[in-house]
Order: sequence, then structure tokens, then C-alpha cells
Amino acid sequence: MLIQAFLQTSPSVFAIFYHHTLAKTSAKKTDDRSLSFILGVEIAVAIIFLATYFIITFFTNGDLLQNPIFFSIMSGILIIEAIFMWFFYFKIGKKSKNTTMLFLPRRLAKNLIFHAEHAKNRSDTILLGAITVLIELIFTLPLFVISSISILNLSPRFGFVFIIAYIIIATLPLFAIRTLYANGHNLAEIQRFHVKRKLSIRLILSFSYLVLAINILLSGILT
Repeated sequence: MLIQAFLQTSPSVFAIFYHHTLAKTSAKKTDDRSLSFILGVEIAVAIIFLATYFIITFFTNGDLLQNPIFFSIMSGILIIEAIFMWFFYFKIGKKSKNTTMLFLPRRLAKNLIFHAEHAKNRSDTILLGAITVLIELIFTLPLFVISSISILNLSPRFGFVFIIAYIIIATLPLFAIRTLYANGHNLAEIQRFHVKRKLSIRLILSFSYLVLAINILLSGILT
């Protein structure tokens, strides 16, 4: 959940979307349309989480919990993710030193910015929010897999609570940005805030993946 909360694609696109929507319409309409973006993120996270859970449940019937090879593979994937987060998640170079440019190819980034600036209705906004989740699926899919396996050890009631909590955590940064705009802050201030904390975000993401990898590996050894 901590990793999910600190990923930057959805918050970055959301901040741009809010800024340009606010320039074209009233604060009330912008605030209302921002909820559509957040809804898109929630829908995408929920669908991916539930799909992952049902696939694992249907095809493995809990057998993965007894397979040390699986834990070793997942641990290796998480270590790779930790390395990527530290060295490549943010663009490296003179031009990107004082920005929060992400790993995205420039063509894809420009396309996202274009759609954030020109989202016309609720369906466009919901789709935009969902797309930002899908773009980072390479980082979040291992989290959904591990979370789904963990839920197998819980009662259905607590499993449902876990999924709801995960979805809420995933959207907290968006509500934080929405609150900043509502309190008079602008896009430049929000971007400066992220630039100052870029190193902290890299550290948190890398360290969290690494700790998760170690825990997964130990779980496999002790199984």
C-alpha cells in the first residue's frame, strides 16, 4: 500500500488535468470533474486487484503458498523493481534535475499531457484516470499478486476490507492534490513540492520494494 501511494504517474497527470480544467471552467466544476478522474483510478485498481485475486484463486487453489520457487521468483522481481525505482523511475540528466519527469517515453508522456489538458467530459476523465493506473502495471502487478495471495490466509470479510483499504490508499495522493488546489495552491507550487521530495520518494519506493523482496524470500524459505 505504501508503494502504491508513492507512485507518481496518476498524481502527476491529475495535477496537470486539474490545473488546465481550472483555467477553462469554474472551481466548482473542476472540483466535481476531478472526482471522475479519481473514480477512474479506483475502478482500474479494483478491477486489476479482483482479476488478479480470482485468477490466482482459480488456477492455483492456494498451492502457491507452498511453492518456494514462486517466492524466489517474486523476490527477484521485487529486487529488480527496487533497482529500477532508484536509478530509472525519475529521468536522470541536467534537464530533468529540477523536474519530476518520470520514466515514461516522451511520446507517451506528451500524449498523457495532451489528454489531461483536453479532457472534455466525465467519460474522458474516468478513462484518463484508469489509463494512468494501467501505465504503472509493471510496478503494481507484483503488489497485486502478493496482496491476493495474502488475502487467501484471511477470512472473506477481512479480505474485502483489505481490498477497500488498498483502493483508498491508492487515491489518497489525488485527494491531497485536490485539497492543495482548493486551498489556493497552483501547479507550479505542487511541482516544486514534488521536486524537493524526489529523492525521498525514490528512497521510499526502492526501500519498500527491497524490504518486501526480503520478506517474500524469507516466507518461501520458511514455508
